[in-house]
Amino acid sequence: MRPLRRVAVRATETRVFLLMAVFGLAVGVVYWFLSYEVAGTVLLIGFGLATAVIAAKLAVDRGPRRLARPVAPAADAATPDAADRPFADDTGRLPDATIAPFAVGAGVALAALGLVFGVAPVIVGLLPLGWGALTWLESANEEFAATQTDDASDATDAAAPETAAPAR
Repeated sequence: MRPLRRVAVRATETRVFLLMAVFGLAVGVVYWFLSYEVAGTVLLIGFGLATAVIAAKLAVDRGPRRLARPVAPAADAATPDAADRPFADDTGRLPDATIAPFAVGAGVALAALGLVFGVAPVIVGLLPLGWGALTWLESANEEFAATQTDDASDATDAAAPETAAPAR
């Protein structure tokens, strides 16, 4: 059996959450003695405790999680029951990386500030919201068109008869 200290610091994620827990607890205690303010102290100590729970969970996990049933290899994707196994084929397209979802979220967050601060944040938030939504939808449309093109070319490849080499 491995000692707890060795298990707790075996992964980078565990160390990060452990350091965040120590930071949150230490800052919470210092904050209390400097300000005697209850809400901030409770939030800081709550942050420290929450990250300590996550660090403990990561320390207890012994390894990567296993799937309940094994994923079939890509060769089995053409079988009739392939629809029941959506992860059988790993050769699909991946969308391009984009900042558009973040821009939409930031725009919505800024526009929501308009409930408190008036019309100005709504006006400021409409720019990233509009740009992000437009870019995201254009990217999704391009990805859909590329997927349709790939599917059509796969269908024509499958329908084309294979030419056999002449026997000698």
